[in-house]
Amino acid sequence: MKFKSSAHILLALATGALVTQSALITPMSQFNLAMAPAVAVTQAVKPNSNMAYPPGGVQSKQVSNVERAKEAMFRDGDYIKAKQYLDAALKTEPNEPLTYAMNTLYPFSSGDFEKVRDYGEKTTKAAEKLMKTNPLRGNLYQGVGGAILAAYEMKKADGGALGALSKLQKVFEFMDKANKIDPNNSELNLIKGYMDLLLAVNVPFSDTSQAIDRLKNADPRYLALRGMYIGYRDLKQYDLANNAIDAARKLAPQNPELTYYKAQILNIRGRELKNDNELRESMKLFEVAYQKRDRLLLSTISQILSEHCQAKRTLAKADHDGCYGFEAQLKQANPQVVVGLTKIPPLN
Repeated sequence: MKFKSSAHILLALATGALVTQSALITPMSQFNLAMAPAVAVTQAVKPNSNMAYPPGGVQSKQVSNVERAKEAMFRDGDYIKAKQYLDAALKTEPNEPLTYAMNTLYPFSSGDFEKVRDYGEKTTKAAEKLMKTNPLRGNLYQGVGGAILAAYEMKKADGGALGALSKLQKVFEFMDKANKIDPNNSELNLIKGYMDLLLAVNVPFSDTSQAIDRLKNADPRYLALRGMYIGYRDLKQYDLANNAIDAARKLAPQNPELTYYKAQILNIRGRELKNDNELRESMKLFEVAYQKRDRLLLSTISQILSEHCQAKRTLAKADHDGCYGFEAQLKQANPQVVVGLTKIPPLN
């Protein structure tokens, strides 16, 4: 079962967190990878000097705006608060490459691709400055900056695959350099795991299990488990996917996106196994996630509307005509808005 992409591939490359709507390779636009069995939760990741994401329970005395943005976006699923912290980080943390990499999501989603290029270049420059003090992160985020610029090449008016592919070659070179420094680094495994996951579901003969293995050694756990859910889901290993999203929700219970993914897997299993109870449960969870739509990306809201409609019509033994096209409707009612929508149709 394929899912329409929605602001996902770019952010996965840029932060290892989600998969955004960029289409570096054409088939990627057909997937919503926005993302382990419970045993994976018990595999604690040892902190190291290169780790940008502290393991659960570790509290720093001074929390940066970038750290607050990561928690708001990935732990809480609140893209409004995340944007506020990222705006502040542009002033307080101008030398942190994640400041620009994460900020890229918003202009990318609104179609401001020249701003995407600007953030990609700034990500790369900030990463270059890290080479003397932290070569792992320096290489890692030069790769991320290159991925953002590759996305720009695909999306600009006169762009295309050739320009993007030439930049992607450098992306993998930087990732390989980072991997040679410390293959067990948590931040590297998070970003590389999501990149491997993208390749696995879009490139023939790629290995999804390798991406999942990387994510088992990544942190924060709720974000790694989210990626593992995607991998298991696309391998049609639905019980493992269900375990993964359950574990992620325990670690980040306020995140409406994770609630949406739980509803999604119940919807998939309910439809394939003709289990009406799971379909009804999925509809309830779609509704719970939808209650927090004011903090979600437009693309995620449209997916909730579409998949809730599919579950409802499956129960009614009806076709799925009318369950698509919500994103275009939302964009028409909310031009240039990508998060915090107000003119949203009821979920019915």
